[in-house]
Amino acid sequence: MWKSLLVQRTIPLSISYLLLIIAGIALDYILHIAHLVWVGRYFGIVGTVFLALSFGYSARKNKVIKNGALKFFLKFHCYTGWIGTLMILVHSGIHFNAILPWVATTLMMVVTASGHIGQYLIKKLKDDITLKMKQLGVYATVDDELERQHYWDSLTVKTLDQWRSMHKPMVSFLIALTTTHIIAIFFFWNWR
Repeated sequence: MWKSLLVQRTIPLSISYLLLIIAGIALDYILHIAHLVWVGRYFGIVGTVFLALSFGYSARKNKVIKNGALKFFLKFHCYTGWIGTLMILVHSGIHFNAILPWVATTLMMVVTASGHIGQYLIKKLKDDITLKMKQLGVYATVDDELERQHYWDSLTVKTLDQWRSMHKPMVSFLIALTTTHIIAIFFFWNWR
């Protein structure tokens, strides 16, 4: 049972997602008890910066950033995305005074869940490829490494295209809602 797909892949990502929600609620609660609710206003800025930094992975993948290991950028994307989402969850708090921020927060949580699903798919693909290579008795040499990389690329494109066809539009819509929210804040924020 402990080696099942559910235990090894699904549960850790589900726990990460639930910890994100619990940490957001706990941090917001602590700010309310300490009478520091106003700090949450600035968490939105910090969270947005973290989410913007998480796009370094896309920039590296699309060769806008030319140096650095893609694996590092993917981990950086995951961590900054998690922290940014946490900060924005605390920023949004439990206030029902505007619909746009709540729609944006809900979509952000859907995008975060989608990111967790992407993490699962990538891990599953890597494990499947490793298993298939072992079953075939393939031990990589320089030429085999190129062939293996081609195989990995084709499998990745095939599987992740389906996931990305959902993830990318959601991210784009989230960026549009976030931008609209930020513009509205510039108009309505009590600047003291």
